[in-house]
Amino acid sequence: MDSSALSQPSPTTPDAAPRLGLGWFGITVRVVVAIAILMLGNLVAGLAPAALALIPGAMELLSGASPWGFAVAIAMQVLVLAIVVVVVGAWMRWVERSPLRVTGWRWNRRSPLYLLLGILAAAGSLIAVVALLPSTAPVLDDSALLGGRSEAPTALLIAYYLGLAFLQQAIPEELLFRGWLLWRLRDRPALAVAVTTLAFTVIHLVSNGGQESVWEHVMYLALPFGFALLAAGLLLWTGSLWAAVGVHGGFHVGNYIAAGTLPQVDTVTSWLAIGAVQAAIGLVLVVTGLRRGKRILPGEAR
Repeated sequence: MDSSALSQPSPTTPDAAPRLGLGWFGITVRVVVAIAILMLGNLVAGLAPAALALIPGAMELLSGASPWGFAVAIAMQVLVLAIVVVVVGAWMRWVERSPLRVTGWRWNRRSPLYLLLGILAAAGSLIAVVALLPSTAPVLDDSALLGGRSEAPTALLIAYYLGLAFLQQAIPEELLFRGWLLWRLRDRPALAVAVTTLAFTVIHLVSNGGQESVWEHVMYLALPFGFALLAAGLLLWTGSLWAAVGVHGGFHVGNYIAAGTLPQVDTVTSWLAIGAVQAAIGLVLVVTGLRRGKRILPGEAR
């Protein structure tokens, strides 16, 4: 055997050089690819149920509070996650030439604790801010909050909204932005946090969060900017992607709880206030973490 072959890094080890450079071109390509992967997952999951319309009587069976409708919706949430994981895994293997686990995609005994920590940090800060803001309307009733699903069993509603928060949004989006992209730029941590936070924030210009004008679409960006910084800060301190997943999912869970239990507040004011509080906490965590020598996703099992 040629001994020189032993010195060459394996295509699936973290030591192999990526096929795409880490200059501005490489960073831009990765950001565009991350957004494209997210769009692909949601597009496929959004189009898949359209095939059911070709089956006579299927739409009537799945409409309203039907358990079958919830089953299909949750299956589509799982599909989004599966597409993102598979495509990111392929990119990691063939472009980054590192295993998927170095992005933080691993589960160990501390992962549940970090997940819960992220949920409490995001949901707790959001609920506290909303509770302190002056109310402009009463608590939303079930019909306004849940739409046509208000008659469904509680267990199905919880499963659906947790799936929406975590399976369709938090886990795939965090794997892309605070997982793959943040890990890839880990040797320049300040740049890594800035690029991933700004890219994640900008894609939410097309989010549908109740905005009624172009200006409100811009103001809405305070929310993703705030919890993106908070997610990056907790990830830096814990070394776990699941802390970031918890922040992201906890933000949505906090929204559900606040909408269902607290008087309504001015939407734009709440966006700015929640975003500012979470961004401030996140910035403190990032700055103190970097000063203390914390590393971004070092690739070690923790």
